Amino acid sequence: MAYETGTPTSAIDLLQKLVAFLSANSWTTDKSASVGFGWEAHLHKGSVYSHFRAAVGERSWSSFNEADAGGSALNMFLSGGFDGSGAWDAQPGNPPKDNSGSFVIGAGMNLNYTTPPFANYYFFTDSTDDNVVVVLERSPGVYLHLFWGPSIVKNGSWTGGMYFGSSTGGYYASYRFAGVNTPGFTSTGPCPGCQDDAFGLNPSFVRCDADSFTGKWIGIGDNTGGGQGYTGRSGASSVGNYSTSLSNQQSIVRYATSPFSPTSIPQQFQFGQTSQIDGRVNLLPILWWAGRDGSSANSGGFSPIGTLPMIFATNGVGNGFTPTGEYTIGPDTYMMFPHFAVLKVV
Repeated sequence: MAYETGTPTSAIDLLQKLVAFLSANSWTTDKSASVGFGWEAHLHKGSVYSHFRAAVGERSWSSFNEADAGGSALNMFLSGGFDGSGAWDAQPGNPPKDNSGSFVIGAGMNLNYTTPPFANYYFFTDSTDDNVVVVLERSPGVYLHLFWGPSIVKNGSWTGGMYFGSSTGGYYASYRFAGVNTPGFTSTGPCPGCQDDAFGLNPSFVRCDADSFTGKWIGIGDNTGGGQGYTGRSGASSVGNYSTSLSNQQSIVRYATSPFSPTSIPQQFQFGQTSQIDGRVNLLPILWWAGRDGSSANSGGFSPIGTLPMIFATNGVGNGFTPTGEYTIGPDTYMMFPHFAVLKVV
């Protein structure tokens, strides 16, 4: 397992530091170069190709019109290949695309609302360096994230597995006009792998064949807008979202629903996971679901497909734990963040 922390001076510096970290831990750098006012990077390990774009006051995606093209963000998506002559978001190897198949979509971290340097970054890999988690403390107490890998921990046997996600969907990643206390924008982001982001867009993706829906990615969320994370089939998460439209709420078992706050609905399962006696806290697996044939974002027919590696939902921070504090269970050490924990040492 690898771990690194430091202070990034800018969005470009954050991406360059991530490239250096990955390159030192079994990933191959295919390209790392300036583009526009920002930077792009492409790396791979095995058949997993990760594509990044640090946008600085400019459009993030060349293929579709995101909600605000004048902000800053660190965007990403995965695929199974790389073409050095193509735009950062025009890469081969079956990347996630919108429902029409017209353009590549993905996720990102919003880097507005704070003037660099940012506070701290935290990079994690697992024992094989396959699965990666990036946490950014953009400003003191405000945490955002990226995560990706070759496969979620599968329930049963099915085709696919590659996954990635972030604090926000790509459509709003560079948005500059969010209101006060908007998670992932003006305040700490949601738990990784949650159902929808603060604007109800799909912030995470998994490559999954679900019945007749084959060879494509599934966005984790209710939204069915083309550039907003919908690929033609909806997915869901055991961790509730921040938006107000959990339309498939009744068919999915969740730890907590919107909003992710113990002051709103304190009886929710997620908020009873810290012991009042000895301070122990439970780390809950983040379970993803895939829509089956005949399902929609507004109906049932979802099956659990697996859990995220390395990342766990928890209410530990604020209940005996502080952000970046460590929690040891037997041989394993976890680093605590608001709403989640990351496996740091095995």
